[in-house]
Amino acid sequence: MEGVLTPRDELARSLSPLVAVAASQDAEELCQSNHIPSFADFMKPFGDHIEGRVSPRDWQGIPIAIDNFNVRFRPLEKLGEPNHLAVMSVVDDYVRSRHPQHYHEIKSQADVNDTYLDTSLDKSMPWYVDFRRMMLSLRGMTEHETFDHPVAIMIVISSTNPDPMGTINQLYNPNIPSFTVDRPYVDPNILRYYVLLHDPHRASETQAQETYQKMRKTLGLHCHLLRINSKARPPETAHLLDDDVPSAELDAEPAIRALWQQQLAESYTIESRMQSYAVGATRTSGNPTTASGISNHSSSSGGGGHTRSSSVSSTTSSHSTSVATPLSTTTTSTTAPLALGNTSLESEQKQQEELQQKHEPIVDETESAAITTQYGRYMTEEDVTACRGMTREFVIQSMIPFMERNIQHWNEQVASARRGLTGRLFGASRRLFGSTTRTQSTHSLQTIPATGPNVPAGVNQVTIYPYSAPEAQMRKLADYAFMIRDFKFAHTIYDTVRRDYATDKAYKYHAGTQEMIGICLLMMNQPLRSKTDVDRNFELAVQQYLGRCRSPFQATRTTIMYYELLKAHRMWKEVPTALVRMTGEDSDLRSALFLEQAAHCFLRTPKPMVRKYAFHVVMAAHRYGKALQREHALRCYQLASLIFEDHTWSIAQSHIQFALGRQSFHLGQLEEAVSYFANVLADSKQTPQQQAAHVREFMFIYRQYTNMSGIDPLEESLPNLGLPVINDQQVSVSLSNAQINNTDNQEEWASMERELLEQNIAKGFIFGSKKTLALQQQHDNRVVCAIGEPTVVHIEVSNPLQIAIQLNNIILGCEYRESMKPFKEKRDAEAEAYDTMVHGTLTEGSDDMYSFDQYELQQLNEITLDPKEKRLINLAIIPRKEGSILVKGVHYTLNGLVHRFHPIIKKGKRLNDTPEHKRSVVYGLDHTLDILVTSPMPLLDLQFHNVPETILSGEVVQTVLEINNKGNKGLTSLRLKSSHPSFICIGNPEEMDKQIYAGGNDTKQEQFTLDNKLYDPSVVSVPLPKKEGGNDIGVVNSGQTTLVPLWIRGDRIGKHSFKFLFSYQSEEDDAAIAHRTMRYTLNVQVLPSLKINAFTRPSAATINEYILGIEIENLQTVAGFQLTQLNAASPTWSIVPLSIQMESKQDIEAKTSVPPRQTTFAYYKISKLLEEKELTKPIELNITKLVFVSH
Repeated sequence: MEGVLTPRDELARSLSPLVAVAASQDAEELCQSNHIPSFADFMKPFGDHIEGRVSPRDWQGIPIAIDNFNVRFRPLEKLGEPNHLAVMSVVDDYVRSRHPQHYHEIKSQADVNDTYLDTSLDKSMPWYVDFRRMMLSLRGMTEHETFDHPVAIMIVISSTNPDPMGTINQLYNPNIPSFTVDRPYVDPNILRYYVLLHDPHRASETQAQETYQKMRKTLGLHCHLLRINSKARPPETAHLLDDDVPSAELDAEPAIRALWQQQLAESYTIESRMQSYAVGATRTSGNPTTASGISNHSSSSGGGGHTRSSSVSSTTSSHSTSVATPLSTTTTSTTAPLALGNTSLESEQKQQEELQQKHEPIVDETESAAITTQYGRYMTEEDVTACRGMTREFVIQSMIPFMERNIQHWNEQVASARRGLTGRLFGASRRLFGSTTRTQSTHSLQTIPATGPNVPAGVNQVTIYPYSAPEAQMRKLADYAFMIRDFKFAHTIYDTVRRDYATDKAYKYHAGTQEMIGICLLMMNQPLRSKTDVDRNFELAVQQYLGRCRSPFQATRTTIMYYELLKAHRMWKEVPTALVRMTGEDSDLRSALFLEQAAHCFLRTPKPMVRKYAFHVVMAAHRYGKALQREHALRCYQLASLIFEDHTWSIAQSHIQFALGRQSFHLGQLEEAVSYFANVLADSKQTPQQQAAHVREFMFIYRQYTNMSGIDPLEESLPNLGLPVINDQQVSVSLSNAQINNTDNQEEWASMERELLEQNIAKGFIFGSKKTLALQQQHDNRVVCAIGEPTVVHIEVSNPLQIAIQLNNIILGCEYRESMKPFKEKRDAEAEAYDTMVHGTLTEGSDDMYSFDQYELQQLNEITLDPKEKRLINLAIIPRKEGSILVKGVHYTLNGLVHRFHPIIKKGKRLNDTPEHKRSVVYGLDHTLDILVTSPMPLLDLQFHNVPETILSGEVVQTVLEINNKGNKGLTSLRLKSSHPSFICIGNPEEMDKQIYAGGNDTKQEQFTLDNKLYDPSVVSVPLPKKEGGNDIGVVNSGQTTLVPLWIRGDRIGKHSFKFLFSYQSEEDDAAIAHRTMRYTLNVQVLPSLKINAFTRPSAATINEYILGIEIENLQTVAGFQLTQLNAASPTWSIVPLSIQMESKQDIEAKTSVPPRQTTFAYYKISKLLEEKELTKPIELNITKLVFVSH
């Protein structure tokens, strides 16, 4: 039983000796009776593993023990190179048919665990194993190496042949070129081994022995009599050759059938598909150079009536189609991996359909047929043992001694001369005087016409070394040494002949030796002296194959072998560099396979490189997509998305989501495609053209998805649609009388509401049961709405794109309940996102309000959001029944096609009550979207009149506060809390016409009584008209209006936002609420005016008198000020001017006029009144009024 092979062993087996097979027609028929197409196919299982140890001798005669030696059997007529385009097409089919059952999900370094590392890459990615096997096995004779030149030929006839010797001469004759491999670089003088096939049911033992003895006498000892088909058969079927004999005795034994079953099934699939693709490529290209189909892979070159049989049945695939192979540039988008392409999905869909017609998938038809086919049905265990014995005898007694003799001969005759002093001097003379002394080299090199299916365009000739040239013999010597595993000696010869190839500019030969030098260094059981030298050898080989030779197929094979050896040495850091070299634009499939392997190698370095892994997986997915390998592209993008989803690399995330959407669409996974496209729609970092393409393709996919699913796109909601962007935390609900711009500074408003409520309770405005109700109302923070009152929901929508989008049929999604208690259940946004569109009845007399059972909702038919636009949408609700209405979200339709319900779930305050709350981030429930609907209530509506935008510092202006009751009940207990109490003063309605400043032209003294009690000036009662009936309670009846004077004084310089918080109650008690509140904001700017400095000192003339000095500076740069009056208020003191002559008009004007940026100064005398008064409550003040009026 064959053990587990190392990559080193597998590579050596792929470059094992090749044995050509030339079999007569009667010999092939004996194999075909076992359902085996040819003798070469018959021998392949026995050549794959030679039983026992094989010990060839190196050039010094030292045995080399090999436990897994093998030989490759191939029909003589199929030694030529296969069509590389056809090979890659077959690879494409195999890769397409392979899908992983399970793959590791890598998100971070922690996921690169032992489970992942213990799973081999071959097991994780079997499609790459198929690719590697095809590239290493589907090869043929080339001029620059001899691994696929036959070391020996096995000439096979049957014991029933009437003319054995004549047939043998016609099967292979080195003296007649047409009966050999007629190539000038292939040596026809190879070991000939003769096999006589004997079927005891067709010929007698005596006849077989006579023929065999004749062969040994004529042809020598390299002959063998092989008995097959010894299984007993019923007499009536003993000589039947057809396959339809219904006899259980003709069934093959399972162990024997298994020898050929898998190999022949795959061989038939590959051969038939290669023929089909090669013919299709030939018809498409019309290039006469490729008219040979698969080169000599399927041609016959027999003579004298004997035709060499094909290794496959004559029934080939009937499909002869043209295909865009991965080896050539594909027709899909060639954009860079991180540039989101704009290729139309419709065109890609057509391309996908054409591909499916051209490429038949690798299905289980051939495998199922192989299972039922009775391979080896006439074979017995003794026959199988005889075949193994013959193969071992051929290898040990004939082929290996032949190779050893040739190695010794070429080493003595050619290599030693090259390595000696004469050879070194000759090489030096060639390099120095190459133009005149290259006689040997000139005779060695030949130019022959370029033929075959793999000739690059424009190439008509190819330079070769004939097989008898010293350079060709040196290469063959090194290859033979490699085949018997003498890697050190092979390395020496390769290095020697490399210099000759470089001197002769034989680039393909030179690339081949560079490749083998690197392989030998990695195959030898000794430490590497320099990793750089090895990589340099392979790099030069790949560069020359790609550049000078224009042979990407050879470069690909070189990279595969290098990669396998690097894996064996666990040189994971060096692997990606080698693989990325072969990721050019000539083959997307090959590039994708190598990039995916490179990605996983980054994870197997000592410190896993997860980001490099993700980057290379994305590039592999991109190339898989270009190669139309949709499922592999989808898989790679999914692997990459796991890493990028938790990072802020938005461009990479968008690319991956977009690509996932496209690949899912092409694979018919429309629901997944819609989901992926929905995630990428809101990407704001792409160009307008890319964004337009995203939206267009999303609409196209969604239309197909809804048609296929049979759903109405205008009714069913699409979750996770990212357009437009809605910030749930910014959604607010207000009554129709509220200012729209009061959504900022919520904490300040909440603090003012708490303080106002405390003051109202303290002053007795809220008492009894209303107190508890008001506190609960304050805690719940719910909007209170009466039946019939419009309530407005404010939703800010933003368009993050650089293109316009359209929203249609915008309407709220609400839920009514009879309970007036707050909604305390936890909501599920994912479940609610599937809510269907709501439909109501158009309200009579309205064009946008729709009636439902318990409320009316406003619907906006259409709005257009310009690029980067933010817009506040206001949607009204009119309750029709007491209870609660929860605003769950908003319905809308994007671009007239995609309906979406966006659930709105706001977070409440962050909880900080318990240790658990403090250790984690926990939010309470938010009730601002849960509207409380009560019976009819008063509704306060305010307007401020005559409010200036700017006032001067110290200036007092009178405004008018208009109070309207738009509710259905009387409004009472109107209280006001202001944020700037020093700026505000409210008067009684009867003071509407009162002058701001007390006028008059005479200086005089007045008496003023002032209440001297302490109170909070920020909270005041607003006087309302007294209700008829005699009580003192002010009431504003439903539908009525009252005016109240309000003075604003510029107390401090700057821009001020006055916040007014009003609370009021209904004249009738309501069991649901205690009071209502209203917020209002005014913006006023206070400008600088005067700067006043004052001082006092005792008078030197009189007791109880003081001198007052006042300095007044005008801070204005343009305007001047005129002092008209000075008032002094005191219960015991009065004031008179000293420096101003009140009788002189000129003096008054000079000392009371303050020009811009100027200062004036005046002195006054403060005197004590003659009558001493006791201070009382309320206090009586003496007002001294000085009027500066020029007479």
